Amino acid sequence: MTKIIKAEFNGTAMQFNADGWINATLAAEKYGKRVDHWLANQETTEYISALGEALNTRNSGDLIYTRKGRSGGTWLHPKLAVMFARWLNVRFAIWCDEQVEALIRGNAGPDSWQAARHDAGARFRGVCDLVKLVRMADGKDVAQHHYANEARLINLALTGSIAKVDRNALNKPELRLLELVEAQDMVLLGRGVPYEERKRALMVFANEQRQRLALPANDAGRASA
Repeated sequence: MTKIIKAEFNGTAMQFNADGWINATLAAEKYGKRVDHWLANQETTEYISALGEALNTRNSGDLIYTRKGRSGGTWLHPKLAVMFARWLNVRFAIWCDEQVEALIRGNAGPDSWQAARHDAGARFRGVCDLVKLVRMADGKDVAQHHYANEARLINLALTGSIAKVDRNALNKPELRLLELVEAQDMVLLGRGVPYEERKRALMVFANEQRQRLALPANDAGRASA
């Protein structure tokens, strides 16, 4: 399986991969259904058999894949995804078809989850570059823990905890908030603001941006409000 990609449908995060496969278990849960019930349908079994012949494969793993652990569940080949989605909900099927087509063609667009994820990652690389430049300008060495400390500071402003954040689990508004916090940290770093002052300023800034983006405030945000 390739990298997991998330996209929202009516406020619910769905999971695909870059090849257009869909986490069918996650999608079925939204509609109170089960993938094994769909797989047991005669129409489904006939379609899978015919598709296998068309793709010249008798290996079911080439069309259906079960993954354990994080992002676990039954994953379906993109040529099965829309048929399965139609079984769940017609509007979801139309949306799913668009997502699969965009992933396969590689043109998810600037407003996609993928673009938001990329922007947040690129911004943090900018934070790391600025940490290095500021320390070099002050005649100081830079080590890995300096970058780690900056990541913890950003996580604290974002979630109220210094614990590592799974960025692939964030939705688009949360990724946008992350990018804004990273950008503000770069501004404060460039101005030479000390760590503790930056921490307080980023907590306030993150809370303000959460309200603007209509995101729920975390414990840290409520404390600083």
